[in-house]
Amino acid sequence: MTTQLFKAKDVRSAIGMVTEEFGDEAIILSTKKNNGIVEIEASNNNEVLTSFPRSNEENKAFSKIFLKKLDEKDYKAPQKKSSEKDIKIGVNTKLSNIQSKDNNDDDLRLIKKEILELKKQLSGMILTNESNICDKLSSSTPIKLRQDNFSPKLISELNYSYQGKNLEEGKVSFFRELSKKLSLNDFDRVLKSRNIFVFGNSGSGKSTLVAKLASYISDARKTKNINFIDVSSTSTNHSETLRGYGRVLGLKMKDFNSFNFNENYNNDVKDINIFDFSGDLNFSLKKINEIRNMYKNFDFCSILALQSGSNSAMINDVWSKVSDIKPMIAITKLDECWTGAEELSAIALNKARIGIFTGTKILIDSILPANEHSLTKYMKENFQSV
Repeated sequence: MTTQLFKAKDVRSAIGMVTEEFGDEAIILSTKKNNGIVEIEASNNNEVLTSFPRSNEENKAFSKIFLKKLDEKDYKAPQKKSSEKDIKIGVNTKLSNIQSKDNNDDDLRLIKKEILELKKQLSGMILTNESNICDKLSSSTPIKLRQDNFSPKLISELNYSYQGKNLEEGKVSFFRELSKKLSLNDFDRVLKSRNIFVFGNSGSGKSTLVAKLASYISDARKTKNINFIDVSSTSTNHSETLRGYGRVLGLKMKDFNSFNFNENYNNDVKDINIFDFSGDLNFSLKKINEIRNMYKNFDFCSILALQSGSNSAMINDVWSKVSDIKPMIAITKLDECWTGAEELSAIALNKARIGIFTGTKILIDSILPANEHSLTKYMKENFQSV
């Protein structure tokens, strides 16, 4: 038989029929699709072969070339429906060329997969040279955040905030989401409390914070019924500091050892008591737990004074000791040192909340309640270099 027309539901089946009929010497004369059926005209006649000469490369056994491709482990038949335009092949076309489009599709899928993998790896890298980073790529945002010293774990947790955005938009969006995690947004709790515990590490600015809180509450609630209560392992020097603040603000000082905790259950008592737990953190926690155990119904608001410039290791250590009390954090001494990305990351990862910013030795109007807006503004001003 000089030529023969092979019909099948798809190109692969038709090629199989050609191979079975003509073997290695087959040559495809034409292909088309008719009413959804693939039609291939093929021959192994010498005269036809003469009429349509092939190069030495093309004279290679087409079945070996094609079937080898089909038998490869990772071969997947293309899912895309073929159109008549897709399958029209010129006379004397090698079968391996029929698959070139399908192979190209496989190559494109592989390239896309590799690009996605590279983007994942890139987001975990720190580049020492920032000059060539394109600020229009969202993948540059996590790199910049890493360079600002934000925790890789935190950056990964909040990746939804910057994906699909350029560098500037991505960072601002990240700051907003981080601010939501960090801000307490409940400063009214301080204003409504009758008993406030202020504690923290030595040198964290607790006593100054106590005086600032007293001044703020006095103005907000229009009252002078505020008492300073010194809770310390030592006595004179620290007490004198509080007494000095009391004289300046016109407030009283009470002795901790004679303080009547039971009296605070009486709603007729209007006094506000601010406890200054001086000394180291362990002493403060011991005293607080004693109060909690002895007076289970005693209600108080706890504030942890955290000095700006603290490193993540110290924050992790402190929070592991105080987390059961669930204090709000007051960032202190911002006039001496700024609070960096490492600190903010550690606070967020510990699921702690910031309620207060303060950074001056001036007592009046020196407290800024922390909320999403103020935290975002702080980060934009300090981490927005691009």
